[in-house]
Amino acid sequence: MLVHTQEVSHLSIYFNTDSYEVVPNERVKLDSLVKHHDRDSVRLVLKGYTDQFAGKDYNLKLAQRRVTATKEFLKSFTIDTLQAIGELQDASWRARRVDISVVIKEKNIPDSSSYIIDETKEEGNKRRMLSSRNLDITSYSELEINETTVLFGVFFQGGTDKMLGSSSVITLRKVVRFLKGYPTRKILLTGHICCSPDREPKLDGYNNRTGSMTLSEDRGKMVYDYLIKNGISADRLEYRGKAYTEPLDWEETKNRRVEMTILE
Repeated sequence: MLVHTQEVSHLSIYFNTDSYEVVPNERVKLDSLVKHHDRDSVRLVLKGYTDQFAGKDYNLKLAQRRVTATKEFLKSFTIDTLQAIGELQDASWRARRVDISVVIKEKNIPDSSSYIIDETKEEGNKRRMLSSRNLDITSYSELEINETTVLFGVFFQGGTDKMLGSSSVITLRKVVRFLKGYPTRKILLTGHICCSPDREPKLDGYNNRTGSMTLSEDRGKMVYDYLIKNGISADRLEYRGKAYTEPLDWEETKNRRVEMTILE
């Protein structure tokens, strides 16, 4: 057993040009964070950024307003740091953001080093939004036959099928408990990769770890292998990859995901 005192997972929300209003699509992310993290066991760090337009003084104030606006949605949490970084040397939407670091205190996490890496730093398509039903699910036992949910908390390193941080382990432990508690349930694990307007959506991604063009499928299989290693029979599990075909939003980390569907 490993004893972890702190691990960090990350979430970013994005803003319109010259604005600090948290738009509805980004509120969905904050609502998900609130619903899927125990506020008594996590602390938050908020850092605000802007693009390189306007002056530095103006951008610093705008970054501070973005951080403050984000804090209002997360005021039930303990917030360790509020920091306005200001402008980045980037004119794209990626610079207009607030980064949220979730510091998790978790003890006695099983050693899953063959599946989890410690790295936590992340670097016109029609978007599929999560339904309110999906976001409201607090226990996998609530899922009905043919219903799908994102495995919130399971994150992947870009370009690989390696999972990131203790939040991945925490989520997968919940899946294991669910499947052991409901021994007749069978599930499908669907891997996804972040989207790119320059790539053919039907093509899967390149897995830098294996050298194969099966990245989304490999992510589904990584979760599949984890569940088998932790006592779930393979005849209850299926996996597949959907490549870039079902993006959720413009944040790359959210599209590097695995979804679970109840088959029976």
